[in-house]
This record gives sequence, structure tokens and C-alpha cells, in this order.
Amino acid sequence: MGSRPISPVQRTGLFFVPLIQLCSRRLLWRRNTALRLTKTLNQNSGTGSDPQEGREPNYAPSENPPALNIPGVVLALAVIILAVHAIATLILSPESYYWLIAAFAFIPATMTLPDSDLVLPAARFWSPVTHGFLHGDWTHALVNLVWLSAFGSAVARRFGTGRFLLFMALATVCGAAAHYVFHAESLSPVIGASGAVSACMGAAARFAFLPGALRTANSETQPALSLVQSLSNRGIMTFVLIWFGLNWLFGAGFLAIPGVEAQIAWEAHMGGFLFGLLSFGLFDPTRRSDFEADWRGE
Repeated sequence: MGSRPISPVQRTGLFFVPLIQLCSRRLLWRRNTALRLTKTLNQNSGTGSDPQEGREPNYAPSENPPALNIPGVVLALAVIILAVHAIATLILSPESYYWLIAAFAFIPATMTLPDSDLVLPAARFWSPVTHGFLHGDWTHALVNLVWLSAFGSAVARRFGTGRFLLFMALATVCGAAAHYVFHAESLSPVIGASGAVSACMGAAARFAFLPGALRTANSETQPALSLVQSLSNRGIMTFVLIWFGLNWLFGAGFLAIPGVEAQIAWEAHMGGFLFGLLSFGLFDPTRRSDFEADWRGE
């Protein structure tokens, strides 16, 4: 999300879907573990020595599943984001917080303003990335982390740590760039990880919404659709259109609560989402050697 707060109605929608997904992953883990154990027993069983041969085995997983199956790199990013926000809101003085925003938030106008008008002129080089670690309030930070855990976890497991970090950095830059296109002269700071989180949603759409994906134990390693195939897939395109429509409606203020002036920086969301959807083949280890095929639909 951008630097502006969200309404209570928006908070409910942002929390509801990913929380259901996180809870359902625990149940799915149990089911897939039991299926894998069943397959292993069947492969290692004797020939006809089992008096209950042909009957479905009845046993539970040998250990409890993790409450949240989140990769380490995603947890590390979440800890950094929470630590930065805690320092910014609980420790820094108002003057220091102002300097933090001036030095690390993305302020579009600083790209063209003379150095003499800036607190830290060099910030224009790193702020397109560092603004993703800053958030307006705890709700802003926690909402982004819920979405990151839901979609970023699947993408991180598929890409691996190194490619995932590079992906997140470039997605954050693309989100800032998209916002800059529409607000090049704005002095309002943009903060939040939503550009990168949106990119995770776009990337996940390439493999997580395929038929039967949720029934596969290792869906993150299954072959993904090419870009051309994705753009012609009804389920994926329905998700994309609904996602774009809701972001635009909330960002443009059409669904805003009366009396709430703040709006979502939807341009950064869309820039990140498009980056994730279009560049997926560059980072996916199963297709990184033939990225051109991504555009040919092979």
C-alpha cells in the first residue's frame, strides 16, 4: 500500500481471504502427508502378506505440521519490516522520523528537484527500494505482511532465496516507477511493501490458480503456464481483472467510506502486479533457460 491509511471496511477484506488460505494450508499439509505415507507403505509392502491388503490404510502424520508454513526469507523480511516500524514509531523523535521519511521514502519530485532542495540528494538512488520497508502505521504493516505470507511464501519456495530477494527488490522499484508515471511532481512520500506484495500475487497467478493446484503437495514445483497461456486462461484472467478492478475502485475513491479522504496508491500496486505477472519466467528456475518461450506460449 502507499503511504495513506485504509478504512475499516478495506481492512476486513484485506485480512479475510489470506487468513483463510493460511489456515487451510495446515489442513492440506495433513492430507498430503498422509497420502505420501500411504504411497510409501504401498511401495514397500510385501506381496500379499498383509491380511488387510486392498483396504485403505488408516493412520495420521507422524508429527504435527507447522502452524504457518512460511519460508525463512519471508519471515526475515517480515521481521525487518516490523523492526523498522517499531524503531520509527516507538524510538525515533519526530525530527528523526521526518529525516527517516525524507531519506528513505519514495518522493517522486525528488527525482527531478535540484540537490539544494533535498535533505539527502543521494536518496533518489535507493528510495525506490527502501520505501518498501517503511509503513504508515501498524495496520498498514500487518496487512502487507498477511498478504506477503499468503502469496510470497509460495513464490519464495518456487524461486529460491536469492531469486526471490532480487524479484522483491525489482518489484518494489517497478511499483515506485508506476507511481512516478502518474505523480512525477508529487512531494507526498510513498511508503509500504505493497508494490512487492502485489508482484507476488501476479507471479503466483501463473501457477497457484491452475486446476488441481491446491490438491498437489508440491504445487510450487509444478510446471507453470507460459505468459501467452496465462493470458488466455479464464481463471487467471478472471482473477487479474477482479484484482485490477478492486484496486482501481479503492484507489480512485469510488469505494471509499464517506468522510475518509485518504486513498490507496493503486498505481504502485498495479506496477508491481504487472511486473510479477510478466517477468515470472525470468525468475522461475524451471523456465529461466528459455524465457523467450514464455512469450511464444510454448
